[in-house]
Amino acid sequence: MVERYRCNLIIGVLVFMHLFVSGTHAQEMVPVSLISVGNGTYSICIDKEQQRLYVFNGRDRVLELPCSTGMNPGNKEVEGDKRTPEGVYFSEKILDGKALPDFYGWRAYTLNYPNPVDVSVGKNGNGIWIHGRNIPLDSTDTKGCVSLANDDLKKLSPYLYTMHTPVIILKDMVNIDKKSMEVMEHLYGGFVLSWIAAWENKEIGHFRKFYSDRFLDTLRGDTLEAYMDRKQGLFERYDYITILTNKMTIVAADEYVVCYFLMDFSGGDFQSSGIKYVYVENSASGPKILAEEFMPLSRTTLWDKEAQDLQRMEQEELMRFLDTWTGSWKAKDFERMKECYEDSFPLLNEYFERKKRNLETYGYIEIELDDIQTDRRGVFWNLRAVQKFTSDTYRDVGIKELQLVRTNKGFYIKQEKWERIDEES
Repeated sequence: MVERYRCNLIIGVLVFMHLFVSGTHAQEMVPVSLISVGNGTYSICIDKEQQRLYVFNGRDRVLELPCSTGMNPGNKEVEGDKRTPEGVYFSEKILDGKALPDFYGWRAYTLNYPNPVDVSVGKNGNGIWIHGRNIPLDSTDTKGCVSLANDDLKKLSPYLYTMHTPVIILKDMVNIDKKSMEVMEHLYGGFVLSWIAAWENKEIGHFRKFYSDRFLDTLRGDTLEAYMDRKQGLFERYDYITILTNKMTIVAADEYVVCYFLMDFSGGDFQSSGIKYVYVENSASGPKILAEEFMPLSRTTLWDKEAQDLQRMEQEELMRFLDTWTGSWKAKDFERMKECYEDSFPLLNEYFERKKRNLETYGYIEIELDDIQTDRRGVFWNLRAVQKFTSDTYRDVGIKELQLVRTNKGFYIKQEKWERIDEES
């Protein structure tokens, strides 16, 4: 109750601030739970008070169905209390009704109750599902699951993807106007991006400020202090950390907000890709992380397109870096070219003094890189290409090999090698 009041209070303050500043008139109302959801992203909201299930595409309602929840009112706390939990959940797997007791009907979608927030506050129990039924629908007659008529569950199934579609179970669904929602989207989106920046910069003191004192690492059972000690060890181990994200979605229940997105993490020569789930509370000092969860990309194919988009964006960033590097070479802009090199590049100053002497004699310079091949290990990229150098008085062709490092500020050259080749061969 206290957390629900605190969440609603902060939402109310944000809405008031927005209305005071902008003086907006009546706006189209949307569920406050759908803070940042793009078109093509489906969300399910369950209103226990009204016994209704809603499906949204972005913030547009596409389906409304009657449902039944737990026979006892309130938020689930312990096993056997016959209450339906309130929070944000995801389906983990689909069970065929033929392999289940008859009362589950056509099919069942298992939910990840207890989720990391539930675990952190000591809730227990299991077996919370969305399932069909072979008896007529009646309100609040389940032991904690969400039940729909079989035909209605079949209507729902095209929208319910495992570990992808958020299932937001609420005491009652609250709506606000879209302009006020933009304020919330900016707040939580900015919070996550600032947290990622502190992570990349390895600023342990600043990084810690993003976490609630109630944080629990549910994977290892570590408290906040133990978790930060482990992070500090990782920060010291890696010279560079880079984190790329794609398709951030932000949804909310009464007591917390969930931000989830595709994340590509690199530290040193280690790299992993997966879905990051960040559970955020509204404290008196603003958003704070309550819990985190990570699902490797290998466990889901539903994020393949986002993963391919992220790889394409990273390749485009690399090509822009190469264009900057070769462009400064062509322009004989040695200061700009030097900015493309990491400070640890061997004999960096001597290298540029020599390059400046060699290049200043040419009236013009053209550089072409063909057959570019890359191999990535964490933040380190090995690049190999055929380099063609042309000027008014000299021309050569060779194999250029670059060892690059990708930092949170972009790509830099760590080492460089060139070997002449016979162009006619």
